[in-house]
Amino acid sequence: MINLFYSNKRRAFFVFIFFLHIVFSADAQHFCSELKQNAAAKNLLKANASDFEMEQMEKYDVVFHHLSVKVERTSTYIEGNVLTNALSRIENLDTFVFQLHANLQVDSVLGSNQTKLSFTRGLDIAYVKLDKIYTKNEMLEVRIFYHGTPPSGASAAIGNGFSNKASPTYSNQITWSLSQPYSAYEWWPCKQSLQDKIDSVFISVTTDTSNKVGANGLLQNIELVGGGKHIYNWKTFYPMDYYLLMVTVGQYKEYLDYAKPKNTSDSILIQHYIYSNPLAYSNNKVSIDATKGQLELFSDLFGLYPFSKEKYGHVMAPFSGGMEHQTMTSLGIFNIDLVAHELAHQWFGDNVTCATWKDIWLNEGFATYCEYLNLLYLSTGTNAKQNLFDLHTEAKKGIGSVYVVDTTDVPRIFSSSLTYSKGASSIRVLHYLLGDSLFFEVLKTYQSQFAKGNASTADMNKLVNQLSGKNFNYFFDQWIYGAGFPTYTIQWNQLDSVLAIEVKQQNLQDANNLFKLPLPILVQTNTGDTTIYLNQSSSLESFLVPIKYKVTKIILDENNWILKNQSITYNPGFNGVDEIKSNFGISVFPNPAQNHISVQTDTKDFWTFLLMDMEGKVLQSGKFMGNYELETNSITNGIYLLSFRSANGISQNSKIVIAH
Repeated sequence: MINLFYSNKRRAFFVFIFFLHIVFSADAQHFCSELKQNAAAKNLLKANASDFEMEQMEKYDVVFHHLSVKVERTSTYIEGNVLTNALSRIENLDTFVFQLHANLQVDSVLGSNQTKLSFTRGLDIAYVKLDKIYTKNEMLEVRIFYHGTPPSGASAAIGNGFSNKASPTYSNQITWSLSQPYSAYEWWPCKQSLQDKIDSVFISVTTDTSNKVGANGLLQNIELVGGGKHIYNWKTFYPMDYYLLMVTVGQYKEYLDYAKPKNTSDSILIQHYIYSNPLAYSNNKVSIDATKGQLELFSDLFGLYPFSKEKYGHVMAPFSGGMEHQTMTSLGIFNIDLVAHELAHQWFGDNVTCATWKDIWLNEGFATYCEYLNLLYLSTGTNAKQNLFDLHTEAKKGIGSVYVVDTTDVPRIFSSSLTYSKGASSIRVLHYLLGDSLFFEVLKTYQSQFAKGNASTADMNKLVNQLSGKNFNYFFDQWIYGAGFPTYTIQWNQLDSVLAIEVKQQNLQDANNLFKLPLPILVQTNTGDTTIYLNQSSSLESFLVPIKYKVTKIILDENNWILKNQSITYNPGFNGVDEIKSNFGISVFPNPAQNHISVQTDTKDFWTFLLMDMEGKVLQSGKFMGNYELETNSITNGIYLLSFRSANGISQNSKIVIAH
């Protein structure tokens, strides 16, 4: 969705909200901690409607809309009608319920065969008495005539559902829609349900002949109707969510381009509506032209552009950001990152739409991560590295989970730090855990499996588990449902041919949410570099790593895969043994050992142990509580590792020298 930028091109999300009486419920999903208690949550979206009202709207399935409206670039006044064809989901449906803001007047409602239907309104909800009783799966038809001036309460994610303004830079005055998340009803009669995608939409806009009209799908024709007016007729035959339907009216110049992804023999139309002021094109030509390469890149990474038989394009409107309207993004500014972000939404958000607004990270997190992927593949490595740095910096500002708990709070749904940046930072962790090949296999499968529909966080979790053959529930619990991020405090020293490393992890937002993942450590030596991976399973853990050469420096996560704070210190007094004793109450002696090793602990825990050579081969293993002795008569002289793990998950390692 919308991206706003500071001078350093990172988003600064300002949302002004006037939004009342929203009740929301969601799919039963895989929750952690208290979220797991919501297993009975429903599969309904409730936006400015009571439970009863939403249940009435869920009794039908929208198949088709034809919006036929009059709009000018000089005001937000709108009039016209919306034809709806829908299938009854129940037996004996006799009432059609829809939403339309109280600012807009319903003039009349017609049924099939132009039958005039009676209706009543309760503020934003209207009840239409149908022309007959419809059976399950029977098609009904309703045409709603309406007019009025939409509200200006700034209840959309940015601004209003329907807005009018002149560009402060180029002077073009524009009327445009922006319905996300709950503001479609501010300008047209509709059903605001994420789960009910509209199968196809026709959009006809009558306006002054000096105007052009941008909308979804393909432009079919422009009809001259006299009186200085013409009608733009657009049609789209791809399923689409209510908030992605759009109309924008203004004075534009059209610029066409074509993309040719690897996996298709056909070219894809790219249709730009740029302000008629010639500076609007010349100032933004680089970003406009970049769209082609980005569309080809994302088609390669995620699967063919999902609306390839129609178009992709941009239409300019004077707001500070972008909105991924299906097949035609609305843009206030052109910027390489923003163009990539909104284009990526055509896959993540439009083709596959989040199942509920709780799952919005599946739209915004992936679109934000695609800004990085675009720079990684199509720009310089320096730009991509800076993007990651900025991404993590913004993500650290967020308090709470990526998963949205309270969807009545619109600014929280579109939190820059949580939904966008931490969502993308979490996806980068998943990319790291899966590796390139499997990561992009997951994304392509996600696009094909849930194409033209919806997906939840639980759906993504299940897909990752299936394709990897592993259980990644912990990742979703920690990074999506959980709060915070890790802060690592590391000290290290080299003891002869052993590298001793102590890792302390803290989560300042949730001490119980320990992030368990292999930590990549670049070890620099006087003969070259090598990368080791430390699997941390407790908040404080020591590791002994055999190494032949002089270590000069260690670097945690050189490629910035993990959202984190870190501090690394070389400590020549750290030996990896005494610290273990002081922290966990275990002592190992004598060291060097001859015929036996004595282990003493002042804890009452059960411990398991592994005695390994420096290549990792296990020589002895066992379990004990209290004191224990290991016989070493048959073990040849050398340096060995003695690893302990308690029943509650605490682990520690000791370097042991055996010299008979």
